[in-house]
Amino acid sequence: MSDLATRIDRLESVEQIRQLASRYALALDSRDVTTLAALFASDVRVGDGRVGRTALAEWFDGILRPYRVTFHLVGNHVIDFTGPDTADGLVYCRPEHEVGDQWIVMPVIYHDRYVREGDGRWYFRSRKPRPFYAADVRQNPLQVPGRFNFPGNPYLSESSLPEGWPSWRRFWGEDDRPPAG
Repeated sequence: MSDLATRIDRLESVEQIRQLASRYALALDSRDVTTLAALFASDVRVGDGRVGRTALAEWFDGILRPYRVTFHLVGNHVIDFTGPDTADGLVYCRPEHEVGDQWIVMPVIYHDRYVREGDGRWYFRSRKPRPFYAADVRQNPLQVPGRFNFPGNPYLSESSLPEGWPSWRRFWGEDDRPPAG
């Protein structure tokens, strides 16, 4: 590939990858689990051990059932290419969830891995959310034990940021041991 073709491919790839995060939020909030699962690699590994988009759509269906309304606002997106067809990314997101009579706000950073498949399109290889906090919109997160109050969430039970960043701990003069949890 010529230098110009490589640069154009990189620009197109960045835009496709950024669209993944926005399309994920839209599909999640509109409860379009088929579209949601189609954003992932064809051989995606599901949290329960199964493989493939059909299994992922079934998994998402169960995950989303407890929440009547969700709202995911996508923010900063950093993409680092690890090869011509692979990349890693960090995506800031402010998800909000209706949980019973509470409105839970849980800012996260998604740690993403992306892959370009044979069709030339980019997909999520994996997504892992790392929360800053979870609290009812009426609560001060600093007054929530462990900065995490998300009733019934089976996958996330504690905040992992900002203490999870080694640079954050160094800045504040804390040791480099990983935080508990």
